[in-house]
Amino acid sequence: MLPTGDIQGGLRKLESLIRTIKYTGSLNYNGLSNGDPAAFLPIVSYTLTTFSPVVAEQLVTSGFELSGKTDLRFIETVFKVLRDVFQYKPVLTKEQFLQWGFSQRKISVVCDIINLVLQRHNQHKKSRVRPHFTRIFEKAQYIKAKYINTTPSNIVSHSVQVERFTSQSPEHGVIEVRGAEEEEEEEEDVAIKQCVGSAQIV
Repeated sequence: MLPTGDIQGGLRKLESLIRTIKYTGSLNYNGLSNGDPAAFLPIVSYTLTTFSPVVAEQLVTSGFELSGKTDLRFIETVFKVLRDVFQYKPVLTKEQFLQWGFSQRKISVVCDIINLVLQRHNQHKKSRVRPHFTRIFEKAQYIKAKYINTTPSNIVSHSVQVERFTSQSPEHGVIEVRGAEEEEEEEEDVAIKQCVGSAQIV
């Protein structure tokens, strides 16, 4: 039998992980300390079937059904999941898990199961967040490139067309009026060129 201090330390670690996955069931500390399988099985079931719908769906898709089974069939399937999905080998056998005793090993295995599911769950969350920020970044880059590529040549061509129009209208002093407007437009063109030039530098 392992020292009581080791069991208590394992229970504190298990309790912390249980809070992380928001386990809604009650904890039988006496049963956990003595290695009662009935105290561990509900925690394992919640972790694999309820905490993360994504992980639960992946297990079902992979052919692992954990619901509606006897304790023996449930543990057999759990050990297959640990081996085939998580590449994890428990420190005790299926038969030992269903016996009384081996409390420290059972606590260690259940903590590892919770950590494995948490890791898989968080990986899925990151894979969903990344494409979202990638789309935002790409859109920002597109807008920036579109703004920078708006060169002053398009604006200058417009002012040239105005000059051609006014040069053909000499009556009633139109040339003088258009000339003043051209000066204003030239000043605007210079300001726009400066703005676009600063954007290109950035």
